[in-house]
Amino acid sequence: MEAIITHIQQTSMVEWLGTAAGLTGVTLSIKEKVLAWPFFIICYGLYAYLSFGASLYAAMLLNACFIPFALYGWWKWGMASRVKTEDASSSDSLPIASLNLRQIAAIAAIGLLATIGIATILLRYTEGAFPYLDAFATSLSILAQWMLSRKYIQNWIAWIVADTAFIILWGIQGYWVSVGMFTIFTVLAAFGYMSWRKELSKNAR
Repeated sequence: MEAIITHIQQTSMVEWLGTAAGLTGVTLSIKEKVLAWPFFIICYGLYAYLSFGASLYAAMLLNACFIPFALYGWWKWGMASRVKTEDASSSDSLPIASLNLRQIAAIAAIGLLATIGIATILLRYTEGAFPYLDAFATSLSILAQWMLSRKYIQNWIAWIVADTAFIILWGIQGYWVSVGMFTIFTVLAAFGYMSWRKELSKNAR
């Protein structure tokens, strides 16, 4: 316990800022606020830097790739928000949706192939820590980010699994503030799923 407290006291400003930006982004995304995306961009940039320092190269690549994903989500949500403001009855606004079983199976297959591919690259060309778990968390997070940008409710389930993997990865590396952040992310993702499910049921009536 004393070692954990010492690590927290020695936490860098980059990690604190990345954590704050990430928590703000997730909270705003649950509320379907467009402002979530600039906070995500800040978080991803800072965590790409942290991942490099922790030798989590797949996570580093993940966060770097998340930036254009976040820009897309910002544009997609922002465009839908403007359309909805101009015409509340327009069908062009971006509602919460659910994947069908065929789409879920396709996403699961893509995630498996991506995990194997990324892990193989890490094993062959890097000395990265825990390549398979790193690759799994990375692959699932990319898919979750895409689902979030399209407002598919299953994104929250994917985030819960991916965040759990990141809790393990960052905990082993001793980044306890990040462990705390991803633990809160997991709780927020569960809350996000329940909140969106309620909204989805209301829109289906």
